[in-house]
Amino acid sequence: MEIQNLSQLPPSTLSIKIVTLLGRQYLLVPDQSKIRRVLVTDIVRLEGVKNYTLLHLRNGDTMLSSRTLKVYDTILQEADFLRVHKAHLINMQCLRNYDKSEMQFAVMQNKDVITISRRKRKDFQERITVSIS
Repeated sequence: MEIQNLSQLPPSTLSIKIVTLLGRQYLLVPDQSKIRRVLVTDIVRLEGVKNYTLLHLRNGDTMLSSRTLKVYDTILQEADFLRVHKAHLINMQCLRNYDKSEMQFAVMQNKDVITISRRKRKDFQERITVSIS
């Protein structure tokens, strides 16, 4: 994870976006005073907490962003992330297990258990079916 000062970056880079460097996708995450560059594959899940978002990484670290989960949802859809609850966006590549009978929860690689809302179960089931085929 690399940290850059805001003073060195043009104002257009202060929004969240995915950039590709040397064939790897990075998410630029604005913090209070800096931009953090995080490998998209290192993100296990994102958790919405009011108007903030917690990014949970593979190494166990968490990052706090002052952007809402909705902002991340629109950007990370292309990177195989799925919104399974109003407060949870998961990386489908980090999905370890799920409740196959009723689709009520998902277990991630870092052993976090995420509730799947009733309204999102159909989307989750469709994504699982596509990824298995």
